[in-house]
Amino acid sequence: MDQLLPTPLTNIDPVELVAADHRPLPADRPWVLVNMVASIDGAIEVDGRSGGLGSPGDKAMFHALRQLPDVIVAGAGTVRTENYGPVQLDAEAQARRVARGQQPIPRLAVVSGRAHLDPQSKLFSDPTQRPIVITSSTAAKASVDPLREIADIVIAGSDGVDLRDAFAQLRALNLHTLLCEGGPTLNHQLLTDDLVDEWCQTIAPLLTGGDASRGAQGPTPGVTRSLHLARIIVDEDVLLLRYARES
Repeated sequence: MDQLLPTPLTNIDPVELVAADHRPLPADRPWVLVNMVASIDGAIEVDGRSGGLGSPGDKAMFHALRQLPDVIVAGAGTVRTENYGPVQLDAEAQARRVARGQQPIPRLAVVSGRAHLDPQSKLFSDPTQRPIVITSSTAAKASVDPLREIADIVIAGSDGVDLRDAFAQLRALNLHTLLCEGGPTLNHQLLTDDLVDEWCQTIAPLLTGGDASRGAQGPTPGVTRSLHLARIIVDEDVLLLRYARES
């Protein structure tokens, strides 16, 4: 195997780079890509938010990856903390997606086992972009029913959300590439269910200490999955890494 060498971010177009990556479609679900940023010592937040770890290079990769998927998925906690709203892409990005046979704007999906989402939040502010709410059959009717007018509801699982079932339903909607933006609880469930095909990791040149969350964290025992280091990009002191399943 050829030695993998770091590539300066200034030498590439992140949008073209991530669009050209090989992503073989699994048989029964979308290809699942996770994108996270962390400090050198593994923290994914500063003062409770990921923005404190950002950099121009990380933002460039974040926006490039957001132009890629058919659906962007996040946990309800991340959606509330980061104040998620409708996906914004410029006309050029939308045209590239249409040329690839995709919808102009990715769908946005939120995982919430109890469907505790505020119908008045920014998430539901654009009626032309109905989010997908992924919840369980035990979510209270009083929580789910108000969301049906402003979102598409996917019921998957009873004792919590069954992500494998949910992703199979997304695949049936012709959604072939899924970008997960966290948080750590959702990422942990993805790992536990062996649903991660690709993990893009930004390493910010910071040491934070403290008790900040990790990229994947949950109450069940840890799991081990092997991924192949497919790319190393450097932007000053920032590392932008891509890991993927062996094809």
